[in-house]
Amino acid sequence: MSKKMALLLVGLLVIAGASAVGQKVKIEKPHDRLHDEAKKAGGGFVLRYKPNRSTIYPNIEELAKRSDLIIVGRTLGNQSQIRPDGNFITKDFLVKVQEVIKGELPVGSRSIVVSLPGGGHRFPDGTYAMVSPLGQKEAQDNGVYVFFLKAKTKKKDPAFKGHLLASETQGLFALTNGKVEPADLAADDPIVVKYRDMDVPSFLSEIHKAVPRKKK
Repeated sequence: MSKKMALLLVGLLVIAGASAVGQKVKIEKPHDRLHDEAKKAGGGFVLRYKPNRSTIYPNIEELAKRSDLIIVGRTLGNQSQIRPDGNFITKDFLVKVQEVIKGELPVGSRSIVVSLPGGGHRFPDGTYAMVSPLGQKEAQDNGVYVFFLKAKTKKKDPAFKGHLLASETQGLFALTNGKVEPADLAADDPIVVKYRDMDVPSFLSEIHKAVPRKKK
């Protein structure tokens, strides 16, 4: 190749690259992963999901600051929902609210939906997929829990029916037999260390102290 031809080729590549920069490149996101994996596995697939542990709060006060809504409520039942992109499943719990510690419910409402990782889905071809959270004790029907939640916005979380936990690992606490049981099973979680087996009145008092009182 002559030197002149080589320079011409380099010039064309530079122009092509510059043109590509100005264009929006559409990146295809994975779709129907769970269904594909179920078919590959011969009928059933379990996604062992690791909740996000990128941020671990040292205490209830810090967790409460990052929560838009904090409630005490009883789980009345749940329904598994596969996300529209086919890549995740949630258990959507109907929660009857017993107390609002922070934030506000929609006017006239005494129940909300909370979307938690987990659940199963059967596809039309008979294959089956499940999501199983690791290191977490999953919520059960007819249990009383404290939920630390993010604000529900359709624009921000269009794939989920309900509110999401403010922290996937630290945002859920069961109140069982007068004691506190964090959903996180990690022994080194500072919130687990500090609040596990604390009596319920003391725990709720800690949360109330962490939430600024509304001015009347």
